[in-house]
Amino acid sequence: MQRIVHTSHGEPAEVLTLEAFSDAPSLVSGAALVRVSAAPVHPGDLLGVSASPAFGAAPLIPRGGRVPGVEGVGVVEALAADIDPSHRIQVGTRVAIFPVNGAWSSRIAAPVQSLIPVPDEVSDEVAAQMLVNTLTARLAMRAGHNALPEDKREDVTVIQTAANSAVGKLLTHLLVEVGVNPILLVGSAASAQALKAARPNLSVIVTENQGWKDELRDALANKPVYVAFDGVGGALLPDVAGFLARGGAIISYGSLGGATTDIRSIAPRALTIKGVSLFSWQFEAAAVREADLAKALELARNFPSLFPVAERYQASDYLGALEHTYRRGRTGMVLLAF
Repeated sequence: MQRIVHTSHGEPAEVLTLEAFSDAPSLVSGAALVRVSAAPVHPGDLLGVSASPAFGAAPLIPRGGRVPGVEGVGVVEALAADIDPSHRIQVGTRVAIFPVNGAWSSRIAAPVQSLIPVPDEVSDEVAAQMLVNTLTARLAMRAGHNALPEDKREDVTVIQTAANSAVGKLLTHLLVEVGVNPILLVGSAASAQALKAARPNLSVIVTENQGWKDELRDALANKPVYVAFDGVGGALLPDVAGFLARGGAIISYGSLGGATTDIRSIAPRALTIKGVSLFSWQFEAAAVREADLAKALELARNFPSLFPVAERYQASDYLGALEHTYRRGRTGMVLLAF
């Protein structure tokens, strides 16, 4: 059995190592032992390894090292003795795993409430990544809805950065589904080409082009915009903020650009930045969480193209997986296979 661990924070390629282990994790009350088939490499996973401020508080590293990864897919191999025999999770059930700590491992002990049975029609490649990004998109969408003035919730146009990212594409799908018109911003011509093929009826603008602000201004056609969804941060965020109506809101769900953001232009125009973090999902009402999980399964069943895979790497080639995750213009999720 193998797992990927780090014993200090730092550049992931420098501090992560592949470790062999022989003893399966012990089962505490209410837990299941899962043989992990695949786990995604999320940019957020790497922010945690590096202890980036964009992650929040640096994750604690226990004695023996920390295994990254918060979701994945696998098969249940054993159940704690106190699990009811009639429980929906049984030995042999294929499950999506979230939320957990340490998914980058051949075996993981996870609470049964963190396991979701996966239908036969959903592939491992989709199931491994269907939760984190979908739940993030749903959190962002709710925050955006709540930020709209009550008299501005019809015929809504929003600005959306990082539109070709995994979360971005899911967010676009959810917005279009409820009748919102997103103006899609991407960083490269290649990303724009991919999005235009998938969303021919939406405006797609490349921010590396010199005249992108004029293009955005034309696409908005003087329509007031009260919400922008941003997954990039850095210099792009204040530029996008300049297009918001006074009192508007930026829903920030990531910082793919990795740069510091200058927010000095926010206060004079009474704008709000609302941070959305997946860590807050567990505090949502139970009915809301259940609806989010049901939506993730619905999308996985009916729209598997929303969960593309860039490449699947064996755990032994985790350095290749890291490099691919950082690759500019990457389309699809990088998976680790165990």
